[in-house]
Amino acid sequence: MSRERRDLLVLFLLSLVVRLATAAFISRAGYMDPAYYAAGAVNLAEGGGLDEPYIWNYLGEPEEIPQPGFLYWMPLPSLLAAPFAASFPGSFFALQIPFALLSALLPLVGYGVARRAVGSRRSAWAAGLITLFSGFFFPHWTLPETFAPFALFGSLALWLAGGNGWVSLLVGLLVGLAHLTRADGVMLLPVVALAPLFLQKPSITDHSSRITSHVLRLTLHHSLFVVLGYLFAMGPWFIRNSVAVGSPLAPGGAKTLWLTHYDDLYCYGCDLSLQSYLAWGWGNILQAKLSALSVNLQRFLGENCLVFLLPLAVIGFYRLRRKPSFPLSLIYLVLVYLAHSLAFTYPGVRGGFFHASSAVLPFLFAAAMDGLEATVKWVGQRRRWKIRQATAVFTVAVVAGAVVFGLYAGRAKVRAWQGVDRAYERVGDWMEQARIGEEAVVMANNAPAFWYYTRHPAVAVPAHTGGVEALLAAADRYGVTYVVLDRNWPLPPDGLVHPRLQRVAEWGEGALQVVLYEVIVR
Repeated sequence: MSRERRDLLVLFLLSLVVRLATAAFISRAGYMDPAYYAAGAVNLAEGGGLDEPYIWNYLGEPEEIPQPGFLYWMPLPSLLAAPFAASFPGSFFALQIPFALLSALLPLVGYGVARRAVGSRRSAWAAGLITLFSGFFFPHWTLPETFAPFALFGSLALWLAGGNGWVSLLVGLLVGLAHLTRADGVMLLPVVALAPLFLQKPSITDHSSRITSHVLRLTLHHSLFVVLGYLFAMGPWFIRNSVAVGSPLAPGGAKTLWLTHYDDLYCYGCDLSLQSYLAWGWGNILQAKLSALSVNLQRFLGENCLVFLLPLAVIGFYRLRRKPSFPLSLIYLVLVYLAHSLAFTYPGVRGGFFHASSAVLPFLFAAAMDGLEATVKWVGQRRRWKIRQATAVFTVAVVAGAVVFGLYAGRAKVRAWQGVDRAYERVGDWMEQARIGEEAVVMANNAPAFWYYTRHPAVAVPAHTGGVEALLAAADRYGVTYVVLDRNWPLPPDGLVHPRLQRVAEWGEGALQVVLYEVIVR
């Protein structure tokens, strides 16, 4: 076995141990995304198919429960977890196994990218280890959601995009899998499909720049195979959506272009259109876009670059600009940054950019290691350092910083997730003791999580900006019999008083208070 293969094997085993150990500490879905995909996996395992017995937003104006599933978020994470949900019922750890496996492969991509681009075995190991511990991303890798599959498929697509023939077909397949994981995965398609245009210099004729026919033919041939591979992965899903809702892609997701506040995502009966958006005023629109640009830039600095890696990554990207995958990854990064700041502004700030940018992590960390080697060499020559020794010391310091950063972020997140949505289990126990049938529809802030813990059909509590009337209108439309309200829907000091809402139970106090109301039928 060659040294490089031995390195990859050791790195994979180390990564897998770390991922499985992390998963063992995560006993529940800590926020909406993993709750949604966990519920989808369990529903598939229990024979519910691709229909969803819950409604978590009203963008597509669903007609009833159950509704066609995965019309806003994509299905692959649930499809990956479903066999494990069937084999190990009730185990959240089991749902994390495929994501632990996929995310254990990502450090190998970091190693491989750095080994090919930088050439140093030490830098390759460092890039692989930083990818393993990856700061704020660290606690998310094993969760049943999009981080692990999207980062792996997206980074591999960007890495391999300079090839042709069967490699182009594989690249298209990887892009299709990335899109099947996240809706914004489609932004990888133009980047990798047009890779020859980005990577090859045009010929110069008569002092004017013109792309030669050779490059055009190469681009056309490459793009054709990329699109074929993409359609192989996404074609069945387009057919399913066409049958279920009449179009290859569900139209509701485009409404997020017109949000004026993040809570509009959960607004019931709201007019989310270009006209309503323009009525918000150009001053507000411009302020929102500028704020998103600033916030996402700060998130990139802290979440992707761990703050201290940014200058090293900038140097590395410049030095590696002739390596095909680095300009492609930079083009993709700029594209998703602008899309999640200027177009899908509020979802982008609230996690869209964080998720989508995961595909460039191996390139960022490889570039940072190249930048570190160059910086140490430049400074060392002027200060008469022993370059090899100094590079090793600084490399160990950078890796140690990334490990500490990742473990700290992981510890804080995992602790915060432990108590999330436990009240839903209490509500479920109360309903079981009250002998309320499982067909009773419940309105809760996190509808997928409520179904996951209780198996009651659930719909989302509409944004509180619509008031109690919007809440009751949604309750009437979907046959809701009980409403669970918590701190996400601000309650007056004496609770919600309305003739159609009867307070029947409550748990906790202050910010942890959860109140259960029965809806009185008119």
